[in-house]
Amino acid sequence: MRVTQKVFTGGELSPPLNARNDLAKYQNGLKSLKNGFVHQEGAVSNRAGLEFVGEVKESSLFTRLLPFSFNTEQTYVIEAGNKYFRFIKDGGYIVYPDDYEDETKRGQIVEIETPFLTDELYLLKYAQNADVLTICHPNHPQIELSRNSHYDWTIKTIDFNPKINAPVNVKAVWTGKNENTRKYQYLVTAVNEDNEESNRSNQIEVTGRYESYWAVGEYMTISWDVVENAIEYNIYRAVNGIFGYIGTSTTNSFVDEKIEPDLSATAPIAKNPFEDNYPSVVNYFQQRKIYANTKKNPQTIYTSQTGTSDNFNVSRPLVASDAVTITLSEREVNEIRHIVAMNDLIVLTSSAEWKVNGTDGSFSASPAPAAKPQSYYGCSHVMPVVSGNMILFVQAGGSVLRDLGYTYVSDSYDGDELTIFANHLFRGRQIVDMAYAKEPFRIVWCVLSDGKMAGLTYNRKQEISGWHKHETDGNFESVVCIREGFEDVAYFVVKRFINGNVHRYVERMASRIITKTTDSIFLDSALKYEGEPVDVLHGLEHLEGKEVYVNADGGVESHVVKDGSITLYNEASIISVGLPYEFDFETLNIEGDNTHGLKKLVTRASIKINDSREDFFIVGADGQEVQNERSIGAEDDSINDPSLLISKDVDVTIFSEYTEEATVHIKQKYPLPLSILSVSAVVDVEDAA
Repeated sequence: MRVTQKVFTGGELSPPLNARNDLAKYQNGLKSLKNGFVHQEGAVSNRAGLEFVGEVKESSLFTRLLPFSFNTEQTYVIEAGNKYFRFIKDGGYIVYPDDYEDETKRGQIVEIETPFLTDELYLLKYAQNADVLTICHPNHPQIELSRNSHYDWTIKTIDFNPKINAPVNVKAVWTGKNENTRKYQYLVTAVNEDNEESNRSNQIEVTGRYESYWAVGEYMTISWDVVENAIEYNIYRAVNGIFGYIGTSTTNSFVDEKIEPDLSATAPIAKNPFEDNYPSVVNYFQQRKIYANTKKNPQTIYTSQTGTSDNFNVSRPLVASDAVTITLSEREVNEIRHIVAMNDLIVLTSSAEWKVNGTDGSFSASPAPAAKPQSYYGCSHVMPVVSGNMILFVQAGGSVLRDLGYTYVSDSYDGDELTIFANHLFRGRQIVDMAYAKEPFRIVWCVLSDGKMAGLTYNRKQEISGWHKHETDGNFESVVCIREGFEDVAYFVVKRFINGNVHRYVERMASRIITKTTDSIFLDSALKYEGEPVDVLHGLEHLEGKEVYVNADGGVESHVVKDGSITLYNEASIISVGLPYEFDFETLNIEGDNTHGLKKLVTRASIKINDSREDFFIVGADGQEVQNERSIGAEDDSINDPSLLISKDVDVTIFSEYTEEATVHIKQKYPLPLSILSVSAVVDVEDAA
C-alpha cells in the first residue's frame, strides 16, 4: 500500500499518542521534529542558524534580553546584565562613532548603568510607550529607560508628582465692607499643554463678607506667582472643607464675584501609592498607565489618571478621569503577575485569570470598574505574548502553555492547554522565557529550564498548533523577538562551553527566506564572509577548539578552529562558518486500513522537497543512516552549482526490516536548506497468518 502525508501542522506528538491513529491530530502529526519547524501551510523546514552577535559583558553571569521597539524601523535588543544595559540593533552592538563628541567613549559599546542585580533580572516586567520603556521590579522604584538618540540612552527613577509645579505665593484680597464677615479658603492649581494639572497650592484663608451680603462692587481677588510651562490655572474655593472649582484663568490672578463652587469638580488630592511600596507589574490601557502587585498590596491594581502616565491624584468626589485603585477579592492572597491590554484589562495572577472593565466598556474611576474571575489556572512569572486576539501564558507550574481569548457564546475569556499533545517536551522542565515572532512563520519560542528550546507554530483561527524541539551545542537562556525589516527576528542568549570555559553569547536567528544556499546560514554561533575569494578565515576566537562546518560557495567542509582561524580546501567568496546541528524528522507509524498491530516494512519513499538541497539521510529501522542517492535529470543544473535550490520529488529505496512501527525517518546534518512538503511511503504489511 502507499500512504501519503501532506500536512505536518500537528508538530511533534507525545509518545503515548503514537498508537492513537484515531485522533485527527495523528493525521498531521510527527513522531519527531528536532531543529525544524512547521509552516502554517503544512510543510516542514529545518530551522535557520544563529548568527554570532557578540559575547555578553560578564559571561560568568546570567544575562537577559529585553525588547525596545519605538516603531517598525527603530527596534533594539537590550542586553540586561548585572547593573548595566547594552544595546543591539540589526545584529550588532551599538558602538560610539569615531567622531563622537566624548573622545573617551569613541569605539566603545554604548552602555548605561542600572540598579538591577543579576538575580533580579528574571523578575523584570516592562511596558513601552513611544521612546520610553517603563521597567518594574519589587526591590526598586519604577524606572524609565529613554532613547534620546541612537547613542544617547538615559535611565531615571519615575517622579509621581505632576510634570508641572504647583503655584506658590497664593494671596487673596477682599474688596468690600468688613462687616458680617467669615473666613474663606482658596487654592490654585496649574495646567500644562498636555492638560496635566499640578498638585494643590497651599491653601490660603481670607476674611470677607457672607455671600448673602455681597453687593455690587464687592469681590475677592486671588493672585499667585507665574508657573513655568503653565497655560492656565484652576481656582478652587472651599465649601465645608471640600474645594470646589470656581473658574480658570490664563493669567496669574482671578476675581471671585460670588461664584458658586462646583463640588462635582474638586481640586486634586495628591496621591503616590508607591512610596516604599514598589509594584512588580506595568502596562498601558485606555490612555492610562497601569501598575499592580506592590509589596504591601499584591492583589491591587493602580491606574493613573486618564491621559497621564504618572499622575495618580484623585478628586473628592471622584470624577471619571481620576486614578483608579482596584483590589481583587480572592479567598487566598495571590499576587498579580501580569496585566494584558485587550478589549478588557486582563489580569493574570498566581492562581486565576480575571477580566476588569467598566459597565459600558470604558475604564473610569466613577463608576469603578468591576473585576470578574474567568478561570483558575494561574500563571508563572514568564511574560505572556499576544497572538491576534489570544493571550498565550505559562501556567503557574511552568510546564504548561495555555491560550486565553474572548468567546461570544459565554461572554467570557476562555482557552485551551497548548502543550497537551506534546507534554513530553516539558516533562521535568519549565518554560523560563518566551517570545513571539509573528512574521513570517508565527512561532512562539520557549526557552526551557534545561537549556533546550521548544517552538510552537500557532494560528488559533486556522486551528494550527504544532510543536518542535530545538537544540544547540550549549544552553539557551533567554529569547526576545523584534521587528527588523519585513521579519520578526529572534535573538537568544546562549551559554556555550569553549575550551572548558563558560561563555555567554548573544546570537541572532538568520532569515529562513532564501533564494540560494549561499544566502542562508544553517550553523549556530555563525559568522559570514562575503568578498574577494579567500582560503583562510580569521576572527573565530569565540569558537576556539570547536569543530565547525563551513558553507563555502555552497560546498560543505568541516574544520577545527585553531588560533581563531581555519583554512579552507579551496578559495571561496561567500562563506558561513559555525557550529553544526542536526535536523531530525520522523513520521508517526504509517497505518492503513486494518493494519494496526501488524508488522510493516517501508520499501520506498517519495519525498517532495521545495527550495532545498538533496543532501539528507534516510534512517532505516536498524538505525543505519544512508545518504539519499541523487536522481538528477538532464535539465537539473544543481549538480554543477551547489548554490542552486531544488524543488522536486526525491524517490528513495529504503533497506529495512519488518517492525511494529513503520516510519520515514530523515536527517539533515549539513548546513543546507531542506523543506519537506509531503512524504509518500510504499509499505508492505506482514502476512497476519
